[in-house]
Amino acid sequence: MGLEQDKAANLDACIKCSACTSQCPVAAVYPFFPGPKSVGPDAERLRLEGFETDVRFLSYCSNCKTCEVTCPSGVKITDMIMRAREKAQETGHGQGKSLRYRVRDLILGRAEYLGKLGTFLPVLTNLVLRISFVRSLMERMLGIGKQAPLPAYRTKLKSPSNRSLKTGGSGRHGTPRKQVVYFPGCFIRYNDSLTGRAVIKVLEHNGYDVIVPDFHCCGVPLQANGHFHEERDNIRKNLGLMHSYLQENIPVVASCTSCGLALKEEYPKSGYPGAERVGHQTYDLFEFLWKLHEDGELAENFREVPLSLGYHAPCHLKAQGIGTPAVRLLRLVPGVRVSDLDAGCCGLSGSFGFKEERYDLAMQIGNYLFSRVRQGVTRGEFEVMTTECGGCQVQIQHGSGVKTEHPIWTIVEAYGLDLKHKH
Repeated sequence: MGLEQDKAANLDACIKCSACTSQCPVAAVYPFFPGPKSVGPDAERLRLEGFETDVRFLSYCSNCKTCEVTCPSGVKITDMIMRAREKAQETGHGQGKSLRYRVRDLILGRAEYLGKLGTFLPVLTNLVLRISFVRSLMERMLGIGKQAPLPAYRTKLKSPSNRSLKTGGSGRHGTPRKQVVYFPGCFIRYNDSLTGRAVIKVLEHNGYDVIVPDFHCCGVPLQANGHFHEERDNIRKNLGLMHSYLQENIPVVASCTSCGLALKEEYPKSGYPGAERVGHQTYDLFEFLWKLHEDGELAENFREVPLSLGYHAPCHLKAQGIGTPAVRLLRLVPGVRVSDLDAGCCGLSGSFGFKEERYDLAMQIGNYLFSRVRQGVTRGEFEVMTTECGGCQVQIQHGSGVKTEHPIWTIVEAYGLDLKHKH
């Protein structure tokens, strides 16, 4: 089936039920946004016929994928909206962005370069970003909201030093070592490297040598900020870095749900070498650990951890269709209680909530979640929050004031691993 035929077939699956719009986090708080059905399938019919459509609302799509999760027919609504955004740019119809917004989107789309710059002198970077005058200047000059919760930078995550990662060495009695490729993502690599080390420690505890190539950004920030050609270039580079491992059937694990979703859904569509394998060989971190549990291969020498957790499922985890494996795994740990809040989107959606014109909207989207988190702590339902997505962690802590961290830290504690945890 050709590309245009494939588009049409996907489009014809839309039954105009408006379930996507009823569940859209943006449409729920911003009545002027017509919703994903209108800017997606409805407008796509006109776009495929060559008619010009109103592009003003395309940028209101936060790329959370809730519409696709909700759609009973499996229509790829977000794909339609992203294609329309790219075509609008190519044809010069754009979305009326000012020069400072275009520069802002250029910067926010390059999380990898920001990370390299921020981790060069992380203490100084964080100090400067906490100065109110600097934040006000960033808003005035670049349109980056002065109240937005920009994450702190830390020392860059380094690959584990293990000769067998390159040699494919053997374990005891000459048996091949188990190997896994770890795709940490920009947030872990530059903003939360300690959590990346925790992931590596847990995988090693389960008998795996962890391969961490010098990956580039997964491409999601580039796509979200309208830099589609650069996104595809990153996909090509990353597939090149993991090609040999994919050929050897080594699984790829992602601890960031957005990176994991990109590897599973965006990369296979690219047509680059390795694209036909990456979707099948990629796992969310806790999806992978749960698979080990089901196969009887997970180290379950857990010690008791008296802890009550509130859990938030990121939108891009829901879009993977794997449920909440972190919740299932955490409940295996003696003493751990987990409350799955199921309280909607946090609102940040990558860099969406960092933008001055979207900050209030993002906070409104996350308001129900923030209230639910505060209530849970006040009532003694749980002590801290946990979620796999770094952006969600930052936004929940910003909106609720409650400590929020990656669930891997509970597993680290349960295993009694020697890794200092300072957040």
